[in-house]
Amino acid sequence: MTNKQDLINTFNELESQINQFSLLLLEQSKQVPFTAHVFQLPSVIKGEENNEIEQIAVETVVSHDAVKETIKLINLLFLQNKSEEISNKAAIRLPGAICIQTNLQAYRDFNSLISKINELKMHIKAIVTQVNEPHRFEFIRSSLHGLLTLNTYRTLTSLVDIDTINFGWANKKVINKVTKETVLDRLQASLESGRSPLHLPKEHWLLQLENEIRLIDSLPHNAVLKIQRPVKVQPIARVWDKEQQKQTQFACATPLFVFALEKTVAEIKVGELPDYHANSIVIRNRPKAKAVELLIPRLNLYIER
Repeated sequence: MTNKQDLINTFNELESQINQFSLLLLEQSKQVPFTAHVFQLPSVIKGEENNEIEQIAVETVVSHDAVKETIKLINLLFLQNKSEEISNKAAIRLPGAICIQTNLQAYRDFNSLISKINELKMHIKAIVTQVNEPHRFEFIRSSLHGLLTLNTYRTLTSLVDIDTINFGWANKKVINKVTKETVLDRLQASLESGRSPLHLPKEHWLLQLENEIRLIDSLPHNAVLKIQRPVKVQPIARVWDKEQQKQTQFACATPLFVFALEKTVAEIKVGELPDYHANSIVIRNRPKAKAVELLIPRLNLYIER
């Protein structure tokens, strides 16, 4: 079986499992006690992906409406199914928690589906990341045109009989070291693809790529290059389990699924996600960063000096 066929088959199975999970969630929310709180965040508009974020207004959605929004998000796997105004580069996030009263059989049904969904998501990510980076876009485009990889890779989190969930914000700077050869391969692949951004004439784009290739080629072989993306703020959930005397922090781009087996849903306390204000986030123990110089702004590519 080719990688392309493996990807398509795995994705079709993923869609089927997500559909089954969605139907079970909808069915159970009509039959058993549950609580649902999700927090809608403003959409990131195309062209605003790298804007500095000073504040984020949160809108709380509860009960059956929260379940519907959750189902909508986990089924959103293609660009064609979202507004054209919304950025394709920024993650679509819906932090929150769905807490469901379940018997043992219902819990097993939910957990089996979540396990299968997560296995399929991880397999899809493995198939895609095995393809050399310069060729991934074309591989995905020719296999599953318009696939939202961020949503497709994002796994679901299942918890049982926890005590409290509180929500907050964390800042994250993404820094990845890259080799000179990797950057050159990426630029050369862009040059050979013949595609150009919509806002640039093709001849300007090709000239820009040629200049960038010359710049990187002129660097010493041992140059330390970094892709250093701007600080990203992300919602997090802090989960407390009294029995284990343990607090666990989760990235919370998708609602957590909490199952009440020995507890009632009323015993599981779910907090609110406050609005984000940049000046209210305290960054502790930040290590001193090495001096860097920006080389290619559009790639967030820096060199250590």
